Amino acid sequence: MSQLSRWLWLFCLLAASPCGVADERLRIITVEEPPASFMLPGGQMDGFVVDVVKALQRQLNDQNPLELMPEGRAMLTAQQESNVLLFSFSRTPEREAAFHWLLPVLKKRWQIYLPQQSTLQLNNLADLRQLSSIGVVRGDVRESYLIQLGFTNLVAVTSHQQNLQMLHSGRVQAIIADSLELAYLLRQHTDQHTAPKLAMTLRSSHVYLVMPKTADPALVAHWQQAAKVLQQRGELEQIAVLWQQRIQQELNINVLRDGHLLLF
Repeated sequence: MSQLSRWLWLFCLLAASPCGVADERLRIITVEEPPASFMLPGGQMDGFVVDVVKALQRQLNDQNPLELMPEGRAMLTAQQESNVLLFSFSRTPEREAAFHWLLPVLKKRWQIYLPQQSTLQLNNLADLRQLSSIGVVRGDVRESYLIQLGFTNLVAVTSHQQNLQMLHSGRVQAIIADSLELAYLLRQHTDQHTAPKLAMTLRSSHVYLVMPKTADPALVAHWQQAAKVLQQRGELEQIAVLWQQRIQQELNINVLRDGHLLLF
């Protein structure tokens, strides 16, 4: 970035006003994970965190497109390229040093689901190790967690929809997901009549907008300042309230909220 561009970044930060930098392209990447981010049948991107990112873009006068890709590819892109904004990714000790954690947006539970007709009882990690197969999404933080614990019975696919299909077809005994992901997927695919049943909750994580540690510091500061401005204006909380109401209306699920954070 040129010296002139850096002065422009500084001016934008001090003014706390919408500003763009024409010579610095940022890749903005997300994954299919409703209700945070997902693709509508017509090809338009929707989601709670999609709306948060779009609000930040308006504040920054940022015109970069939102890209949707499999989670493993998104993480690889962030490792290979510097100026990348990823959403929405869980904050874990293993990831801590690799990213700038720009803005928390939600908290989600890591849950194990079984087919509705299953008679299995799962109470702990030892029970999970006894399963013949557990469906996970490749690159997902929950897959990484189980791999680090030494699990060798994981079957990885590229999307939550494929994961759910494997469970319905009997190709895996269990899957790892959360209740809202499954509710949206089941609503989109009405041919799958039987919802899986919750067997156990592993843990939970806070989920963020992130940039790699190699990103340009001025770019990181620019987005952090925009998030601070929207938070102070109450705009982020307004988005959370609207999605809290929308989820209740569309799915009849009560989602808790803590300020601008949704708690799944």
